[in-house]
Formats: sequence, structure tokens, C-alpha cells
Amino acid sequence: MSVAASSNRWLSDCLCDLMASPHVAMPPHGGMHLGPGPVDVFTTRFNEYFGHEACGTLCGRPVDREGLKTGLLALQKRWNPEAVRVGNDPQLNGIPLGHNILATEVEWTPEGSTVPEVVLAEASVGEERGHEQIRFLKMEGNSALFRA
Repeated sequence: MSVAASSNRWLSDCLCDLMASPHVAMPPHGGMHLGPGPVDVFTTRFNEYFGHEACGTLCGRPVDREGLKTGLLALQKRWNPEAVRVGNDPQLNGIPLGHNILATEVEWTPEGSTVPEVVLAEASVGEERGHEQIRFLKMEGNSALFRA
């Protein structure tokens, strides 16, 4: 595993970066689009951070790669990048849990709410296409956060 992905901070940085990335919904197949258009930064970063065969669980519900993306897009709608705090628990910050396994905890208060949300994430990471990518992502928290 590379130095970049050798700490839990790498996982929290990836998740925070992804959640702060603008998502542009592209027209369904058959819709005509000519010339340069808006860049979907969310999808670009998702493809950078997640392997081709990535899968996982969101609040105990198994999902494939597309299910991970859909769940993370739903989470993004409730995410408040201005109020994110990465947990300081030493078991979740800087110490890999096992071979190629990283974990992190993020907390934020959604806009318009006074109740903070906490999400725990564990990821299995491996090298693909020359850089570290998430192979399996397990996220736990309020299941409503991951529903569109």
C-alpha cells in the first residue's frame, strides 16, 4: 500500500473531497449534447477514488458500484462541508485497522438542522490503474442519509 493510502486520513480526505465536488446530471442516453459542457466533478472523482469492481454496504444494505455512487450522491445533499469534523479517536485516525483496511468517522450538522450526523466508514483499499482505489466501502450512520 502506498504512503498516500497508508493512513485513515486518506479515507476521510477522499470522502470529504468527494462530498464537496459538484455533481452535474448528464442527459439520459439519446439526449443530444454537442460541444463542451459542464464537467461532472463528482463522477470524475468517484471514478478516481473507486475501483471498477468496487462495492460495499450502506447501513447494512449491500450495494454494487452504482449503488455506492447513488448512496453517496444522496449523502452529498445532506452534507455540510462548512461544518465537517473528522473524528479524533486514535483507533480511527492514522492507524490502519488491518492489511489495506482504513477507517474514519466524520460528523457534521446539516444546514437547517441542530442535530449532528455521524458517519463511520471503513474501506478496503488496493492499487488499480497505478494508484490506490477503494475496493469495498462500508458506511454506517443514519440510513436516511443514503436515500435519494
